[in-house]
Amino acid sequence: MSTPRVTHTLEDNGIAYLNMVDVQGKNIFSHRFVEEFLAQLDIIEEVNPRVMIIRGLDDVFCGGADKESLMELASGEIVVRDLVISERLIHTRFPVIAAMEGHAMGGGLVIGLCSDIVLAARESRYGAVFMTMGFTPGMGTTTLLQELVGPYIASEMMYTGKRFKGKELAEKGCGFNYILPKADVLAKAKDVALQIAERNPKSVGLLKYTLSARKKKLLIDARVQEDLMHTISFGYPETKEIIRGFYAGS
Repeated sequence: MSTPRVTHTLEDNGIAYLNMVDVQGKNIFSHRFVEEFLAQLDIIEEVNPRVMIIRGLDDVFCGGADKESLMELASGEIVVRDLVISERLIHTRFPVIAAMEGHAMGGGLVIGLCSDIVLAARESRYGAVFMTMGFTPGMGTTTLLQELVGPYIASEMMYTGKRFKGKELAEKGCGFNYILPKADVLAKAKDVALQIAERNPKSVGLLKYTLSARKKKLLIDARVQEDLMHTISFGYPETKEIIRGFYAGS
């Protein structure tokens, strides 16, 4: 039996955990990882917890797309469907907390963008690294990142692909709820989750629906823009070479 890449935990207090545990793959978006992520989310949604915490590994929260998927996109073998995870997280009936203890890059950072409450570690790095790999941002990054870090920092992150330390983002006054020492991130996430779990779940669900409305609209806007950009940028002949170079030695 193969080792699971994503698991879930349900607690009696109404808190659910979606655990990204692919140690070997460093929580990158391989086909199997995405399938397991969505399958575990299905199970959690059936239970309808009061709140959900998304966790990654100690060193890597989530690393974004894998080489195989990107090469398939660049070769025209598959089409971009990268808004599935984004849409699923934003459309949950319960609040989602991203406890980003480790690094979060590209699509991995987008998991945070699609969450309702975001915690990061001062020591870890966070970046929208799409352009580093030769293609334009996806998964709603072009619209959602501005909401979390502000328009100018978002532009720098997307244009340059720079990986910012949590400490740097804290100094820039970014919109994360908390940027803490790594050792404190999960404990704080649990504390916030417990406060939410103690509230009237019907009213919490209603509030989630209302507060998610803006992000849902931003995702619709992103789909039009990002699908067009991806079609063009993945079609550039040099994109394949940049992707190969980025993953060289991996």
